[in-house]
Formats: sequence, structure tokens, C-alpha cells
Amino acid sequence: MEDEKLKTLFTDFDPELPPDTRFMSRLRRNMESVELVKQQNARAFAINKRAVSLALAVGFIVGFLSSRLMPYLTAVISQWQQSLPDDTLLNALTGYLPLVVWIIIGGTSALAALTAYDLTLTTSRPRR
Repeated sequence: MEDEKLKTLFTDFDPELPPDTRFMSRLRRNMESVELVKQQNARAFAINKRAVSLALAVGFIVGFLSSRLMPYLTAVISQWQQSLPDDTLLNALTGYLPLVVWIIIGGTSALAALTAYDLTLTTSRPRR
């Protein structure tokens, strides 16, 4: 009994379909939008890849050059430390002087790499 009611309900159902041309034009517009988003994502990925590569190179070079300056930095910090009063924090770090110099070198390298990354992203974005 209910099967017959459902059959009559569905036999009377005749929805009005939009014309094929309107459907196809809407589909084409949507596909073009998807393609545009894919192109923008590919462009952004290439820019990010270039920025990361440049940041890596800059960080490595700055770290290498800074580590070559380690004896000079150690001497400068040591001379500066001797000119300070005895109760300063830097005098307490006397045994850790190489560690302090390495922290300075690492911080300098990281800051240079982040700056290179940010500058690369800023200059690579298209202007509007």
C-alpha cells in the first residue's frame, strides 16, 4: 500500500531542469575559478620555495662568517668584561664565554635568515 503511494508520488515528480547552456556556462566559470586558484597556489609555492632557499643560504653564510670571527668576538667580550665592575652578571658568565659567543653567532644567523626570508617574500609578491 505504501509502495503504491511512493510510486505515485515519484511518478508525479517532474522537476524543471535549467537549460544545458546555462549549466555548462556555470560549470565552465567554476572550472576557470578552480584553475585560477591552482595557478595562484603554484605561484605562492614557488615564491615560498625561493624564499626558504635564499634564507637557508644567507643563514649558512652569516653563520660561517660569524664563526670565523669567534676569536675576535671572544677577545672583544673578554676586554669589555674586564672593564666592568666585579659584581656584574657578565663576570659571573666568565666560564661560559664560548657559549655566549655561540649564542650571539646563532642569533645573528637566525636573524639574518629570517630577514632574508621576509625580504624575499615582500619583494616577490605582485604589486596591485
